[in-house]
Amino acid sequence: MHLATNTWYKAAMRIVTKISASGAVAALLISYAGSCGGDAPKETTGVQLFQANCAQCHMGDGAGSALAPPLHGKKSNWSRDTLVAYLKDPVGYAARDPRLKAQGGKYSLPMPTYKMLPQADLEKLADQVLAMP
Repeated sequence: MHLATNTWYKAAMRIVTKISASGAVAALLISYAGSCGGDAPKETTGVQLFQANCAQCHMGDGAGSALAPPLHGKKSNWSRDTLVAYLKDPVGYAARDPRLKAQGGKYSLPMPTYKMLPQADLEKLADQVLAMP
């Protein structure tokens, strides 16, 4: 099926156009949609997942912004498992963690959930964040 006639693709691109200032989400969706012609989907890397899901608020290098804190040095406070649990339910997790509750008050947007991502992608995303210096 040609992408231009794929209803899912058209709907996804309308959404991406509205929410993606950097184009990273569009690139990820296009690379995924391009694999829908019967080929096995290409595996998404932690870098791609970070750029598509985190970079708009945390910046591409993880330095943080007015919307979200820096992500450098998170390895001292997080393990892969705890970060994955946080990504699945950031608001609930932060409610139980005084450090995160205090940090959340400094930013205008709450951390969105990423529970819709497959476990393997959450683990890659966590590994990417934990690898930041």
